[in-house]
Amino acid sequence: MNAQAGRLAAVRDWSVPLVMALVVATVFNDLMPLLPAGELSKDGFVYVLPFALLYFLRRPGRFAIPSVFFLVTLAFLVVVVLGVALNFDEISMAWYKDRSGMSRVITQGMAVALGPVVTLLFFNFALRGGLPAISRGAWVALLVMSSVAVLEVASWVGLPGLSDLYQALSLVIHAGTQDFYGTRLRMTAFEASWAAGMLTFVFPFALTQGSPRRVALVAAVVAVLIVLLQSRTAMLVIAVQFMLFLLGFFRHRKDWLLHGAAVAGVGVLAMMLIPSVQTSVLEKGSNLIRYGSMDGLIDPTPGASENASNVTRLAAIRAGVSMFQERPLLGVGLGQYGFHYPYHIRAEDLRSWEVRGYATSGDTMLGWPPTYSLHVRLLAETGLLGYLLWLAMIVPLLWRSLWRSNGTSYVGRLHLAVAMTLSGWLMLGASIDTFRFFGGWIALGVGLALWRTPRRPAAQPG
Repeated sequence: MNAQAGRLAAVRDWSVPLVMALVVATVFNDLMPLLPAGELSKDGFVYVLPFALLYFLRRPGRFAIPSVFFLVTLAFLVVVVLGVALNFDEISMAWYKDRSGMSRVITQGMAVALGPVVTLLFFNFALRGGLPAISRGAWVALLVMSSVAVLEVASWVGLPGLSDLYQALSLVIHAGTQDFYGTRLRMTAFEASWAAGMLTFVFPFALTQGSPRRVALVAAVVAVLIVLLQSRTAMLVIAVQFMLFLLGFFRHRKDWLLHGAAVAGVGVLAMMLIPSVQTSVLEKGSNLIRYGSMDGLIDPTPGASENASNVTRLAAIRAGVSMFQERPLLGVGLGQYGFHYPYHIRAEDLRSWEVRGYATSGDTMLGWPPTYSLHVRLLAETGLLGYLLWLAMIVPLLWRSLWRSNGTSYVGRLHLAVAMTLSGWLMLGASIDTFRFFGGWIALGVGLALWRTPRRPAAQPG
């Protein structure tokens, strides 16, 4: 019995650093590809995940599967398979930018299947006492991102030593895209928008553990990072998450919320009375909305009057909507958006050099045509049935956690983190089109575990 208890304790101890490593690994997505896993091959999470699978193979006890989530996921996968089957004649003959239709089905199918697997793993980690490790992992991940941000800012101004250290570190964490990004943070990600996406998971779960001073520090650090990211989507998503955070922590003190809003309003009005501040704020805000950068029009194309990226995004979204209108029930097939892209863009979209590159089969410099919206991609590739089933995985848990969130207990803060992450995931879907947002799948697993054990308090962090 003592030997068996010792083995159980050893396995349990192994789970804590493993869970933390999995959470920290979610913030790295530009590593040197080592596996033939398509878009997944650059994610650090993929290289830690086999250890989690090994853990459950060796860990005594039953692997729990939530029945409702399993049925919804199974239905979603059936819809995906049906969509591929009905469009198989086209998919089997498709060839575009050196990629075949079936190769896209396989690589994208791996990404789709991996999401629910991650949810089930973290559901079981949470049931077995892993919630505090998830919170600690998010805090460490935020520290890692912030440390890299300091080095990155130092590289902008050319500080000796720190700048060299950042360049050396970039050879590892930015192995795929070593381009210079000016004065927009990307931290451990390959671009600013993806760094913002990672923050929408790390930020909520880093708030779940620690003293009020820790909570205030996390909020302040994230606010600074978001300003330096200069991402329109990130500012919107994190702003909504901040509102949920305040409502969760002060839902029983509405007088504090009203007083705080009043003070903030007076402060903003006072600053706007200063002409130089008013001009700067209005100019930078207008630039961010119109061009996607506080610096204004940064497109170097001669004679350009608008950023090409804005034209490209709108063209991609309209193309996806056109595909959905053409095949509304099951879509054009998983991973097939790019093959249909050239036939759904408009002549006016060709004023963007990016659209011209995506629409030309022989031009592989820009890579695969992106949808720029997971919502549009799901509608285009899986139809209305697939899109509604994907929402069915997320919305019930989001709604339940919103009602149970608070800042007074650890369980309440976990519900708040789930609600913040899932709402952020839905909003990020307007700007990011991939299934490999591991933070969202992890939040689903935590939310399912909190649903599974509503009366049993979660272990308090140590």
